[in-house]
Amino acid sequence: MDVSLVINGVVIALLAATIFYAFRLERRLASVREAQSALAAVIRDLNAAAARAEAGIQGLKSTAESSGHLLDERIRRARNVSDELGLLLQAGQRSAQRLDAARLSTTARGFAAR
Repeated sequence: MDVSLVINGVVIALLAATIFYAFRLERRLASVREAQSALAAVIRDLNAAAARAEAGIQGLKSTAESSGHLLDERIRRARNVSDELGLLLQAGQRSAQRLDAARLSTTARGFAAR
């Protein structure tokens, strides 16, 4: 046997193994590229969702601020009305006490006159 023939056979076998592994590597790289493009789409969707969420949060903040101001104004008005009602109640109680006192004195005078 010729040595060059053996060397050529070994080189052919090594080249065949290299082609086989190169084919497997190419298929794996293709699946990695597909996964990478799918991941890029997911990241785009996630970024869009984050932008929508941020816009929603800003809307909620502005709504909360305006509602807070409105609520503060209503509380202030309610306190004013409560203070006025308290004053009216006190005045009514004083009037009722005077009327009771006047009624009792009138009744007492009526019994004394009999």
